[in-house]
Amino acid sequence: MKKRARRDTSHQWVGRRRILLGALGAAGLLVLGRSFQLQALEGEKWARYAAEQQQTRAPLPARRGAIYDRDGVPLALTAESFSIAVAPRELRDPRATAARLTRALGLPPSLARRATDRRRRWVVLPGRFSAVQRERLAGIRGIHFERKLDRVYPQSELAREVLGLVSRDGRPLGGIEQEMDSVLRGRAGWSVLRRDARGQALPAGSLPVVPPIDGADVYLSIDLDLQEIAEVALGHAIDSTGASGGDLLLADPRTGELLAAVSRRPGGARGLAAFSETYEPGSTLKPFFVATLLARGKVSLQETVHAEDGEWRAPGGRLIRDVSPHGALSVADALRVSSNIGLVKLSPRLEPREQFGALRDLGFGAPTGVEYPAEAAGRLARPQRWSSLTPGSLAMGYEVSVTPLQMLMAYGALANGGTLFEPSLVREVRDVDGTIRGQTRPRPVRRAIPTAVAEQLREVLISVVEEGTAMRASLTTFEVAGKTGTSRRTGAGGRYVPGSYTSSFVGFFPARQPQLALFVKLDDPRGAYT
Repeated sequence: MKKRARRDTSHQWVGRRRILLGALGAAGLLVLGRSFQLQALEGEKWARYAAEQQQTRAPLPARRGAIYDRDGVPLALTAESFSIAVAPRELRDPRATAARLTRALGLPPSLARRATDRRRRWVVLPGRFSAVQRERLAGIRGIHFERKLDRVYPQSELAREVLGLVSRDGRPLGGIEQEMDSVLRGRAGWSVLRRDARGQALPAGSLPVVPPIDGADVYLSIDLDLQEIAEVALGHAIDSTGASGGDLLLADPRTGELLAAVSRRPGGARGLAAFSETYEPGSTLKPFFVATLLARGKVSLQETVHAEDGEWRAPGGRLIRDVSPHGALSVADALRVSSNIGLVKLSPRLEPREQFGALRDLGFGAPTGVEYPAEAAGRLARPQRWSSLTPGSLAMGYEVSVTPLQMLMAYGALANGGTLFEPSLVREVRDVDGTIRGQTRPRPVRRAIPTAVAEQLREVLISVVEEGTAMRASLTTFEVAGKTGTSRRTGAGGRYVPGSYTSSFVGFFPARQPQLALFVKLDDPRGAYT
């Protein structure tokens, strides 16, 4: 009985052994089959996968294009520097290389010896190094370089509202840097970087594959000397009047080129508010109302209008006041002394569509197209939305909001004989090799004012500076034409803020052969206003 039991147990063990061997054999066949599949059938796929695990793409940054003023003075540049690393095990002569590092880079001998110690695999030297220092070490096996690019502004804060800036991670923030980014940034390249099993870069493992294409250079219309004068002058005006902020623009009325542009706001806010913020122009809009009347034959400059001694209730009950009382005035004198009453009395002579069309022809209510981000269009309602008070309000420079840039361009049309130009900040774009990629020619938009009317108004605006409300704008060297304006400021919800005003002057000189158009505005200056 025991013998049978042992025999049965023996048979069971043999059976289990056969099953185990069979299972192991089957598993072996599966492993062999999988191995065959991996090696023979999928070898190429897995070899490619292994290579991908060992290699990564490393970006090669492009040099950002420079920005210059109209005369080639640098405003924004990209500074090139290099990070240097040593792979000691690649060095042919560590001692000689250490001495070379000390001479070429000014490293302490102790640091140079540590950097070339063959017990180390990879040593990154502290700091950044110049292209000249890099060149001193070029061609030495075991020394590796990584290009670093930093944006710098050699004129410090000068023209920074125009330029904008570039963040540490390379993002353009405002200004020309943002507007012209597609031209300036170039196209990054890439290289293949070999890594070991732990993911660390292997020495001599970087091979350039696609070189970067550096960005193009941008030349602005800005004149750096005029820009500096404008910034100093606006700063002085703000300080001396206690204003909360202001804007100053200079342009060539013959071409529309902007020569200087500066805005100052409380808290040092960046950006050209002269392009992106609007205000009600007040009396500086009055010359265009008179121009519209003259162009349509609805009035002459010699015609008399009565200013009612400074206070008049218009049809409908609206009370109109002048700063100074006047009686009978010619239309030219009504403009010279900036009589609200005299001009509002003339507003019924224009159809709403005529008044609206003339202002649109001068560029109000639409972006100018200047090369700058976030330009405001202003606000000019269509006649269908006007009230009975709107024509009179527009005659005084209210119920319309404009940007300082729009106002400057409109006065540029008065200065040049009637042609509205599109403003320009960018003069040309040049590739790295100096080839001119694009140039900005003067861009006339339309004839906004008849030449004869522009010439008539020029004489009136000269008298405004010599005898009228803008006498403080006169120059001893040049004859100046221009107009002052004061308007109430609005706050949240578009409501007027009690006691808050904007004071402005727009003009051009020399008056009879204009070369410069000027806009200056102060927000909430202390003291009297006119």
